Amino acid sequence: MGMTGYLQQVSMPQLQELLARLDELNGVIVHEDFDVEALDIDKAWHAIHFMLNGSSFDGEEPLLYTILGGTPVGADEGHGPARYLTDGQVRAVAEELSQINNEELDKRFDPEQLSAEGIYPSGSEWNDEEDKEYVLSYFHEVANYYTDAASKGYGMILYMM
Repeated sequence: MGMTGYLQQVSMPQLQELLARLDELNGVIVHEDFDVEALDIDKAWHAIHFMLNGSSFDGEEPLLYTILGGTPVGADEGHGPARYLTDGQVRAVAEELSQINNEELDKRFDPEQLSAEGIYPSGSEWNDEEDKEYVLSYFHEVANYYTDAASKGYGMILYMM
């Protein structure tokens, strides 16, 4: 089954309400009702993070926030706790993502480097076109999802299951 990444837009009032009710929710905030459906980014999460940050798990703000950043909150959701981003962090990510064009993305996708760094799903070799199309299609969904969230002044909840 593996680790699947999810991004969940959340209004700031709802995020504050969830944080206030964290004990009542036993630390689990990702199963609440949200106005917008979560974005499932399948197993592309690690490759997207690496392409944006040039590192397996580190990076610089605001691109670090895109997939693996944010403030940890609550219980283990399957592969660690959920993390949340404020509306300001979401706006900063959306702005940075909007500056990355297709030519730049092509340069950042290096199958040999992804394989050498053990980018998930590790144990498999990355190849050129098929894997690139897979990761770039999810990258564009992530960028659009952030743009939409930023336009509404929403925060974001990030988690792996």
